[in-house]
Amino acid sequence: MPSSTTARLIDGLPTPSPRPKEMQVLALGMSRTGTYSMFTALGILGYKPYHMAELKDTAPGTHALWVEALKAKYHDQTHGPATNNPLHKPYARAEFDKLLGGYSAVTDIPCIMFAADLIAAYPDAKILITTRAEDTWVKSVSTLFNTLLRWHWSPLSRYDPVFPYDAPFHVQGYLDILHIVWNLWTGGDWRDEDALRRTFRKHYALVRELVPPERLLEFDPREGWSPLCKHLGKQVPRDVPYPNLNDLPFTIWFHEQLWWATARKAAVSVAMTWGLPVAGAFAALGWYWYSKRGPI
Repeated sequence: MPSSTTARLIDGLPTPSPRPKEMQVLALGMSRTGTYSMFTALGILGYKPYHMAELKDTAPGTHALWVEALKAKYHDQTHGPATNNPLHKPYARAEFDKLLGGYSAVTDIPCIMFAADLIAAYPDAKILITTRAEDTWVKSVSTLFNTLLRWHWSPLSRYDPVFPYDAPFHVQGYLDILHIVWNLWTGGDWRDEDALRRTFRKHYALVRELVPPERLLEFDPREGWSPLCKHLGKQVPRDVPYPNLNDLPFTIWFHEQLWWATARKAAVSVAMTWGLPVAGAFAALGWYWYSKRGPI
């Protein structure tokens, strides 16, 4: 990786030639519109899809590349007009081939934050958007993001037992992406549901503007396999129901278990280093942080 503060991380990666997998499907619906179910469905249909969940399995530093890409694309919204600094150069086909070369489909964040860029980069890909009623989407996405991001993760991330701090991926990198996305969607005010609604409408309007109706599938997951397979030119899987995964209570429960697993490992590590009294104080502080995490 480049060491210069003005060199992009992505430029330190080799260019795949040829690209290992052709990009075939861009599923560009907003998070919490059935994107994890779509991720699973695309896998069943034989694609290799990319979803936020893939971060744990990708090459070292991938989360830092996505942070770099987000900061470059949205620099004008977060820091003012971009300059000639190479760090402000947006990602395009060459960069996405490095990040996504091993994948044939995308869905969910962080990819949907680059909808226009991906559409331009992969003009032959089939495009779809998962949809959901705006009111239920606002309730679901705000409950999830506000719950997760109000938990106090940062002091514990070094002890993360699932994604260790020195591993290719750790929980703080994941949270960095969530923070950037959530601040962009809400304009920095996490309580602003009007901003969320504007983001939702703007995103779908952008995709509809860029993609002719005959090339775009607007997909409600309740419709099941038929419209999806017709759009993609695939046979409907036999005896396999369309996936219905990642509902809101389970998603929050899963992250809650991760938080507690991380906290337990932190307490053990502190006890071994500093003794039980300090570990007890650490555990009490952890409980205080947890109690202030916000409602589920």
